Amino acid sequence: MRDTASHPQRASAVREVAYPVEHVWQAMATLLPYCSVCDVSVSVISPGQLRAGTEFRAFPGRRTERADGPDATPAADGPVAMRAADGGMPGEIIDWSPQRSVATRLEAGSETVVVRVEMSTATPDTTMVTISVEVTPHLRSRIAAAMSRSSYVRMARRTVEGEIEKLPAHLALLEEPER
Repeated sequence: MRDTASHPQRASAVREVAYPVEHVWQAMATLLPYCSVCDVSVSVISPGQLRAGTEFRAFPGRRTERADGPDATPAADGPVAMRAADGGMPGEIIDWSPQRSVATRLEAGSETVVVRVEMSTATPDTTMVTISVEVTPHLRSRIAAAMSRSSYVRMARRTVEGEIEKLPAHLALLEEPER
């Protein structure tokens, strides 16, 4: 059956933060091996620097296993990435416009989630940050789509609200000495 019911559900929010755009870019366009704010571990699969097309896997919680073999991949900031051969949620950076926008696409079992962060200078020391989420369900029937559409709308809204609320904590991570 043709997938005719997979219409994206979108939400976005804007927040001004008291950091210059360079600081916001550094905080939001980094795939940390572990983000304590989100409680998510990330393993970068693609070699080289982060850019559009970089593939990664996201895992809930802190993962401690490290790759030591030939498939060990240095992350953008130098440390060796965790082994990502098994598990995790596949993701990819789909937009990489330095100090303007970054977007990732995550493939969950029943939906695709795109999170986009856009930055613009409000004043020399403040940045307007727009976070957008697009959830596209992988549904096979119109009935299932009709029954779950409002659930995906709520999911997109909750995700945006959560990401906007976490923004100050992400920015504060840059000031932690162990980073």
